[in-house]
This record gives sequence, structure tokens and C-alpha cells, in this order.
Amino acid sequence: MTKTEQLAQEIVDLRYEAVPDEVISHAKTLLLDQIGCQLAFSDLPWSEAVYRYALLKKAQGNSTVVGWGTKLDAEDAALCNAVFGHGFEMDDTDMSTTSHPAVCVVPTVLALGEQENASGKEVLVAMIAGYEAMLRVARAADAMRLNFFHASSVPGAFGAAAATGKLLGFSADTVAHGLGIATTMAAGNTEYTQSGGTVKRTLASTGVVAGMRAALFAQAGITGPAQAFEGKKSFLRGICPEEPVWEELDKTFADEWMIRGVGLKPYCCCAGQHAVIDAAEALRAQGVRAEDIDHALIIQRPRECGDVGAITMPHDVVSSQFCGRFAFALRMVKGSNGYFDYTQENVDDPVIRDLVSRCDYAADEDCKRLTVPEGPAIVSVTLKDGRVLEEQVDYALGRKQNPMSYEDALAKFRDLTAKTISPTTAQAIIDAVNAVDELDSILQLTSLFKAEGR
Repeated sequence: MTKTEQLAQEIVDLRYEAVPDEVISHAKTLLLDQIGCQLAFSDLPWSEAVYRYALLKKAQGNSTVVGWGTKLDAEDAALCNAVFGHGFEMDDTDMSTTSHPAVCVVPTVLALGEQENASGKEVLVAMIAGYEAMLRVARAADAMRLNFFHASSVPGAFGAAAATGKLLGFSADTVAHGLGIATTMAAGNTEYTQSGGTVKRTLASTGVVAGMRAALFAQAGITGPAQAFEGKKSFLRGICPEEPVWEELDKTFADEWMIRGVGLKPYCCCAGQHAVIDAAEALRAQGVRAEDIDHALIIQRPRECGDVGAITMPHDVVSSQFCGRFAFALRMVKGSNGYFDYTQENVDDPVIRDLVSRCDYAADEDCKRLTVPEGPAIVSVTLKDGRVLEEQVDYALGRKQNPMSYEDALAKFRDLTAKTISPTTAQAIIDAVNAVDELDSILQLTSLFKAEGR
């Protein structure tokens, strides 16, 4: 049995009864978090642009475009909702792969669930299958980041393909072909972290459309390569500049429920700099003010230095969300790194920019001080009175080792959606998600997704 066939069999064999209670509970929290992101970010400029694109296609269907309430075919609705969910850097994160599974899997299962009038339990199981498939591929192909491939859109194609096959009840053979076909469609580049571009906001939809389409191609009779992952000219060998981590693909779901390692984001920026923000907050707790700082040094592991240490001065909101210096300065000056803090006004703020200019970045090349792989950081500040203070954070808030509580997740959901839906609707969504595995139809949840006044 090939690795593609092994993964396909795991997807097909997954049953609700076999999923541990804590995995079910965590999946519900991740589902709620993604719905909140989609609602909150559905009217941002890039979200509206993609929505206009989808409307031009005039592909009517039964699947809801979140926030707008429009019904489109499943693929177009999922495309829009993926852009919304990934629209402002608050989607869930798996730090072992730096990927965001929800934005590729949740839009897929909700859109198809509506199309098929699936039960909430069927949608939830397909969601879990999508997470597990996506994260196995992401871990096996982790080195793809060295070739500047996006860690969500590329493996996200396999999460969407797996979720599609599971929800539509495909055979293991058809699911395997869908995964194989997805190897020819998965794509996504990360130059946006250096020179900007709102295309970053659309990368989740790249994975969604590739995965859904690959699975539906397989349903129609198109076949994929038998050794799509491990063959001589296979996807993993082509995308990785070094040997893939094959054993990640061999793990059964029961061996390791990888979805358990996916955390929520408390801050509205790339997760690689969240430990920097927590270190800044620890300095603030000591009484340090932005005006007290002469200069600062941020130390992170090489991966994070490449991801969030490369931008020395952001020029727009997108680049600010990938700039560790800016995250630090924003926290010191404004005291918050939330949705309403990442604005062009703050990017242009002369006080913030001055502190950014006095921040240096350095890599702990041998990872002797920063020994954990979850995006740790050391922030050292030299104050104007000559004192040097230092804070180290190994696990930022939101990591699996330092998780946000359920109450934190609810607070985030309510805060994100406060300007989009009423408190009554917000509570109705929370209640429906908590009981999603008891819903006869997923429409009992998705019918709540229209923003007030649209």
C-alpha cells in the first residue's frame, strides 16, 4: 500500500465514535474561531474583491457566503469564505508547520455540508479528517518553506481534498486519487512577506479550490499517480529541498491526533512573533515604557528570523503583520496587538516607527538559548538610564503548551464579531457550534452567518 493509499484509508475509516472527547471539544473551538474570523473579515477590501469575482461567475447554489448571506455553488462559497477566514492574520495556527488548517478545511466542509444538507456530526468528522490529512502532509513536507512555499495553501489542498472525500462518502480508492490529483494543483508562494501584496489574503482559497477540485475530478473519473507522495518525481520530493519526513505520513490518526496541537491566535499578526509580543508585555509589567527604551534586541530561532525578522520597517498593514520589530513597538506604544490595532495609521505613527528603527534582530543560530521549536523569543532592552532588562518567552499565549482558555476563545469570538452580528446572534452561533454534533442539518448553524444590515 502506498503512502497515498494509507492516508486515504485512514480518512475513509474515520468514525465519530473513535475520536476522543477532547479532540471533539477542541475541534468545536477551532470551528467557532474560524467562523468568527470569517464574519469579522468578510467586508475587508480583498474580501469584497474576491466576493465580486465570485458573483461575476453567477454560479448559483446552496452554500452561504459568510457575512453576505448570498448563496453560491459550494466551490465559490468556500473560496470566498477561505479568503475571509485568512483575511487578517487571526486564524488558528499549528506551530510545528506554521500552517493554518482552519482556513482550508472549515470553508470546505461548511460549503459542501450545506450543498449536501449534511448533519453537523458528518461535517465535524470531515473537518477532523481534513485537519489530520493536511497536518501530516505539512509535517512531511516542512522543508518546502525553504523553497518559499506557503505552509497553508500547499498542504491545505490535501486537507480540502480529504474533507471533500470524507463528507461526500468517497471510497478509499477515490480519495486516494483525489489526494494524488491534488499534488498537481497545490501551490502558494511567500514573497509577500518581503515585498507585500494583498494576494497573501487569498492563499487559503488556493488550497481550498485545489483540494475540492482535485477530489471532484477523482469523483468524475480522473485518476492520480499511485505514488503521488513518495514516487521518483513525486510531490514531496519535488517541493522539498531536503529529504521529506516520511514517518509523519505513516502515523495513523490514533497514533497522534495532530489537531490537538493547533492553537488559537490572540494577536493579529504572524504567529512567529507572538512570543515577542508576550515578552514586550512582560517588560511593560515591569514598568518599562516605550519612551524609556534606547534600543532593543530581539533574538529568535533562524526560522522566525527569516519569517518575521526580515522586514526592518513595514510600509503597509500586510508587511506590518510580518514584522517582529513592529509587533514589539506596537505593544510598547499602544499596549495591544489586536484586530483594531493593525492599521495604516499605526504603521505611519512616528512614535511607533521611531521605536521600530531602534530594534535589531538576531538569530540564535545554534538554538542553544532558544531550545524549543514553537517560535520562542528573547527581548533585551537597553534603557536610557543604562539598565538592561531581558525577557524570554518559550511558549506564547495560544500555543498548545500555553493555550487560550475556552473563555478566552469566546471573548475573542465576541470581540471579532461585535461590529458584524448582534450579541443574540453571536450566542446562537456559540450554542450551535457547541451542539454541532447533535444538529440534524448543518443549515441550523450556517443560517446564522449573515451580517446585520447587509
